[in-house]
Amino acid sequence: MPNSVCQEPETLTGDLGKRWMQNVSKPRLEFFRAKGSAKTGLVIICPGGGYNGLSADYEGGEVAKWLAERGVSAAVLWYRVPDNMKGALNDLRRAVRVARANADKWNIDPDKICVMGFSAGANLSARVSTRAEGHKFEYKRTDAIDKFSAKPTHTCLIYPAYCDNPGFRDMRIGASRFESENPDYDELYKIAQNLPINKDTPPAFIVQTLQDKTYVNASIAYFLALKGAGVDANLFLCDKGPHGYGLGFKNPQDLVSMWPSLFDKWLTINKFKGK
Repeated sequence: MPNSVCQEPETLTGDLGKRWMQNVSKPRLEFFRAKGSAKTGLVIICPGGGYNGLSADYEGGEVAKWLAERGVSAAVLWYRVPDNMKGALNDLRRAVRVARANADKWNIDPDKICVMGFSAGANLSARVSTRAEGHKFEYKRTDAIDKFSAKPTHTCLIYPAYCDNPGFRDMRIGASRFESENPDYDELYKIAQNLPINKDTPPAFIVQTLQDKTYVNASIAYFLALKGAGVDANLFLCDKGPHGYGLGFKNPQDLVSMWPSLFDKWLTINKFKGK
């Protein structure tokens, strides 16, 4: 794949359940097949980590296992980090194409491909949902796999980052919106300039909390942009809950801990589960 790669060796550190992956130079998919013989949709999971590393377990493998147990095949994308936003986008473009090329082998429906991300991984999922093909920095296609579409059919964003224009701008300059001059009300909820949402953007399922003050506007901006374009969108916005809760089971007293059951229902409604 094009774009720069990390020269340091890849590492996986920390206790099981909280492992942190760094210095990924060889992007790859780890596939988790749903039980049974029925064909299902596929959810491609992009762990978060601020584009510096990857939360390997509670935003990656644990989520994939949870989906497979509920009848939906999943794949975790280990995309290139650190500081490789262009490379990460191309990694996810390629991942969607690889999934479609292997649809029969993996027993999945190529017309039911959902990209799902957490934090920076959610931002990556939003970027491929709006810039799948025909945009600047797309890699040069090299084989038969690249003839398949890189556009997902559905999008799931869990506490996404950098999707509002102030958040995207501050991320690029390394500043905090709370340290910079406060933008006006309309600017707060303006979609990031690198997310060209239109009527053809995939429908979305979005989860966020008001307590996640740094990133809450990213979810609101993405939802409002979809609403304005006439695209189906679901925003589960709760009061309590920090950034980075994964499946949410660690804080069962918070309403946001219900999001996995709602997502499970959304996947059922959208026919991702095998019949």
